[in-house]
Amino acid sequence: MPLKNAMSALLSFLKGLFQISLPTQRELDEAYLAGSVDMSDLERRMREIDGRGRSFHRNAPQFGLYVR
Repeated sequence: MPLKNAMSALLSFLKGLFQISLPTQRELDEAYLAGSVDMSDLERRMREIDGRGRSFHRNAPQFGLYVR
C-alpha cells in the first residue's frame, strides 16, 4: 500500500506540472485593449488586432511551391 500511495502522489504531482494555465489569445487581446488611454488609442488597437495575420496573405507569392 505505501508504494501505491507514493505512485498516486507522484502522478498527482506530475499532473499539476502539466496543468499550467496559459492565457488565451482572446484574454491577451482584451488585456491589450483595456490598456488603451483614449478612444483613438482603443480604435487603433482594435484595427491592429483585426489586421493581424493579413500581411502574410498580402505578401505571399502568387505561385505554387515550385517555380516552373
